[in-house]
Amino acid sequence: VTVVFNNEDKQRSPVGYEEHDKITITRQIIIGGRNRYLLNSHNVQQNQIQNLFHSVSLNVNNPHFLIMQGRITKVINMKPQETLGMIEEAAGTRMYENKKTGALRTLEKKQNKVDEINTLLSEEITPTLEKLQRERANYMMWVSNNNEIERLERFCIAYEYVQVQHRLDNKNQQLEDMENTLKTLVGDVQALERREKEALKELKDRTARRDTQRGKELKRLEDEHSKLAKEVASCESKLKNRESDLQAQMESQKLNSAAMADLMKVAEQKEKVAKK
Repeated sequence: VTVVFNNEDKQRSPVGYEEHDKITITRQIIIGGRNRYLLNSHNVQQNQIQNLFHSVSLNVNNPHFLIMQGRITKVINMKPQETLGMIEEAAGTRMYENKKTGALRTLEKKQNKVDEINTLLSEEITPTLEKLQRERANYMMWVSNNNEIERLERFCIAYEYVQVQHRLDNKNQQLEDMENTLKTLVGDVQALERREKEALKELKDRTARRDTQRGKELKRLEDEHSKLAKEVASCESKLKNRESDLQAQMESQKLNSAAMADLMKVAEQKEKVAKK
């Protein structure tokens, strides 16, 4: 359904539609039983259409917009409050009262929601925020302390590096000194080896000369030593023989002494028998 309104009288034109000579309002029923409203070929909401009618004092929901012939007596017999309400509806001011009432209800609902939100803020969110702020402060303090620790660790590492580098330089210097000392010692050792070789050579020469000089005397002494060794061996052999003879005689003497003791015992026994 489409309704076209003449809007050539700009003085009575709805606010915002002065540039349009015609106002076209369309209602369509689409699939699913839903309504679709078009205002000058643009999709709009139903309340926007109602607001347009209200702005020109046209309320399609107003039962007093048109007074039927049979309702005139009823209108005349209305109470002042009812008459005022009818006039307000006919004049279109009731629309604003309804909007005011709706706005007040909305404000009340919003206020209740605000109170709930304030209660939620004071009882749950604010303590949580305070806790989070404390945790954030603790975290920031931890971050600051951690950064300070890292800075001090870097400083300590740099200090240790400098100390190690200094010790390394000292060790390198000591190593160079030791290498120089080692070279000197190697030179001294080589000189000593040369001197030792010379001394050994000289010793060999002297030993050879001494052996040559003492060769004859040594041969003579060896001959005498051989002769004396033979005599000593002969004497030792004789001594061993004599010792064997002496040992045999001592054993014989022991046997004789034992026999003599036996004879003495026998003699004593016979003497005792003779006295009896």
